[in-house]
Amino acid sequence: MLIRPRSRITLRQLVLVLSIGSVLTMLLAGTIGVYQVQKDQLMDDTLTSNQAFAEKLAASTATLLAQAQQDLAYTANRIAQSSQQLASLQDEVDYLREQGVGFNTVSITDNQGYIVTVSPQSRNLKGRRIDLDTPRTALRHQGPTISKPFTTVLGNLAIQLTHPLRSANKPERGYLTGTIYLNSNGALARQLSEHFFRNDTYVYVVDSARRLLYHPDEDRIGTTVGVNLAIDAVLKGIQGRQRIINSKGEDMLAGFAYVPSAQWGIVVQRPTRVTLAQLSTLMHNMLWQLLIPVVALLALLWYLSTLVSRPLEALAQIMQEGYEDQMPQRIRSVRCWYFEAEYLQNALLSGLGAVGLQLGLLHEAAYQDPMTKLGNRRGLGLALQACQDMGQPYAVMLLDIDFFKSINDTHGHDVGDQVICQLSDIMRGQARDGDALFRLGGEEFLVLLPATQADIATVIAERLRAAVAQAPILPDRTVTVSIGVAGGRPDGLEASEAVIKAADRALYLAKQQGRNRVVRQAVEAV
Repeated sequence: MLIRPRSRITLRQLVLVLSIGSVLTMLLAGTIGVYQVQKDQLMDDTLTSNQAFAEKLAASTATLLAQAQQDLAYTANRIAQSSQQLASLQDEVDYLREQGVGFNTVSITDNQGYIVTVSPQSRNLKGRRIDLDTPRTALRHQGPTISKPFTTVLGNLAIQLTHPLRSANKPERGYLTGTIYLNSNGALARQLSEHFFRNDTYVYVVDSARRLLYHPDEDRIGTTVGVNLAIDAVLKGIQGRQRIINSKGEDMLAGFAYVPSAQWGIVVQRPTRVTLAQLSTLMHNMLWQLLIPVVALLALLWYLSTLVSRPLEALAQIMQEGYEDQMPQRIRSVRCWYFEAEYLQNALLSGLGAVGLQLGLLHEAAYQDPMTKLGNRRGLGLALQACQDMGQPYAVMLLDIDFFKSINDTHGHDVGDQVICQLSDIMRGQARDGDALFRLGGEEFLVLLPATQADIATVIAERLRAAVAQAPILPDRTVTVSIGVAGGRPDGLEASEAVIKAADRALYLAKQQGRNRVVRQAVEAV
């Protein structure tokens, strides 16, 4: 008899799926982990580098402004102590503009607010009066100042550094002004543009009003920047780094630093996509390097899965083809090179021997009831074991003759034995091919129905009960039986005992409910 496999997946397929799935899962997890670590490292390195650049530029810008103030203070002190008229000090302002840190214009303004000397003279600013009440000029006589960025009369965005012309023994004579342009002609722009930034990294400078004082795109100088977390932070005096979305909606990695003397913020930033572009190349190269070892590992897993599954597949194929005389020799011929396969091989050989022995013993008189020629308890044990070996579901009918003691007491034991034999004949007439009949002792019988569900067994039991009730077993009374039914699966001898116990409970209920009836009982879990 061929046994159909319940699952279409083979051991080799299962081993391959599990092993290859594990390898690919580990590879994927490792790749994602490496990608995340490298991504975080690249972004952190870029943020750190940009912050370092921003702090360096902030320091150099502060140094530039401090040096400009020193140069302005030195010249202002010389002018304040000079006895010459302010208008005749052209050499002083020319020298300061040419030799200083990078003033675009230098001028002297008297106490009435008139520009009396200017360098270069081509600016045509001499004689122009400055409004001393404007916020940009009101504090100039109080001490050195750095103005807010403003647009000059010539249209240049600029800042002015001033220093009063006063000395200890002379009255104040006005103030000295140095103007630095913030466009490409100015000292600040030249200093910032000297720094070489690669891969779309760039720097910009904003004042406290969020106005751009320097930007690689000169068209943006003088414009106001909108929402930007880096600018929000740096204008609060914070130095640091942050991943931001800039005012144009671009994802940026920004480092920033503050210039306290001018209240400016310097931001160095780089697009995140540019930073992570090199990560794609890195991951591509890494995956190519992993390709050869991964392919080699998968090939090894393929070979090992074949090697591991081959003995079990061979044993399964032999068992699927069914019992034959050469089956033990075929099982022994399978090369079982590891413990589990060898153990299964020995178990199959032992089982074949036991099944052959049991099948032979079932036909011996020792396994039959001598009076009814039905199987006895020992025969029942062998039959249940055979069901286990064949892997079939089965059902059990346990029946008992109603009021049998009364029959013995009224008619004698000889008549009682005749009733038992006639019941045995009725059971044989009602049994199907393959059903096994047993007398367990006295008036108690059992029918084993292989490959039968409990509901079908209940129908068969009802048919047997009706046949007994209608049979003329005794002339003066009707003989009836009570039947208990239970179904089971080949899950071990303990399960078989549970099935028989369930059938016995069902028989007891049939007796309690008035006899001459069939009751089915569910099997309790073992």
